[in-house]
Amino acid sequence: MIIENINFLSRLKRYTLHICALFLFDRLTKVYLLNVLNDNKGPINLTDFFDLVLIWNKGISYGLFPQDSYAGQLIISGLSFLICLWVLKIINNSGNKFGMISSVLIISGAISNIMDRVIYSAVADFFYFHIKNFSWYVFNVADIYIVMGLFILIYGYIYPNINKKEFS
Repeated sequence: MIIENINFLSRLKRYTLHICALFLFDRLTKVYLLNVLNDNKGPINLTDFFDLVLIWNKGISYGLFPQDSYAGQLIISGLSFLICLWVLKIINNSGNKFGMISSVLIISGAISNIMDRVIYSAVADFFYFHIKNFSWYVFNVADIYIVMGLFILIYGYIYPNINKKEFS
């Protein structure tokens, strides 16, 4: 088991640069948008269906289980980190060739959102799509990474015939 974990970590090391680049892009986007939205003191309407807004999400996805205390945010962060490790373990054991791609995306987004929780006690969300009476939840770049990673992972499991190649 220890040797399997070491092999997994050596494979993951190859993807560290990608994780760092995606993480950095999300962090820079968040810093930029925080500055822009704080300077404008309100939402920025870019189109009839897309606005930039600043929403502080103190819960998990879609604002579920909000935690107002810093201790609550640390608990969510710790659980998020443990879930990331669990997902990595499952993906590594699956032999799914899309596993590492999806894990790079999921881990990049999750770590950036964890960092938000530690720094701000909430996750900064900015992108707001809406059409007439229908609106989608507000999200950030890290959320895009996580959703894309999950879609890629699900795709790999729906079409198992393309998963035969093991990671090398």
